[in-house]
Amino acid sequence: MKIVAFDPRRHDRGGFDSGHDGLDEYLRRYASQSLRHHLARVYVAEDEPGQVLGYYTLSAASLGHDELPDDLARRLPKYPVPAVLIGRLASDRRARAAGLRIGTRLLVHALQQALRAADTIGVQCVIVDSKPDSVGFYRRFGFLPLRGEGLKLYLPINTIRLLEAEPSASGSSRATRGAQGE
Repeated sequence: MKIVAFDPRRHDRGGFDSGHDGLDEYLRRYASQSLRHHLARVYVAEDEPGQVLGYYTLSAASLGHDELPDDLARRLPKYPVPAVLIGRLASDRRARAAGLRIGTRLLVHALQQALRAADTIGVQCVIVDSKPDSVGFYRRFGFLPLRGEGLKLYLPINTIRLLEAEPSASGSSRATRGAQGE
């Protein structure tokens, strides 16, 4: 399994089934448009060349000062805060049933991409608008709720840096260990 940039000419997405119609439809119908119009970058986990096991999207975003939790808002200026948005993240049902941990691997890859972006531009955090049944998944990785109903979550870029830098006895980072099945 490897994670690569989505190529609509090469990646077969017709059989992809995450269990969420909107996520499946996005991959089949709109992912290539997002690339073409520079709205998002799409990455896929593939097994056999072209067989999509999962995908995620990344794009630039910002948060209004009033969206931030009070403790974070007090430390930041009162203007929009730059962020990286994981707009969609989905894994195929068959990959989940096989225990391949595609969602974890995709999330770790997305966080690593966010760190690369933060080395070039200002990024305060990674945000995600979670599905209700996925909040626990993101919370396991340290995502915290923004204000509101608790489905919009964030992870500060400094927290990601700490996770990436924290070595284990085997020499791999904590984030990488999560991708390898902990």
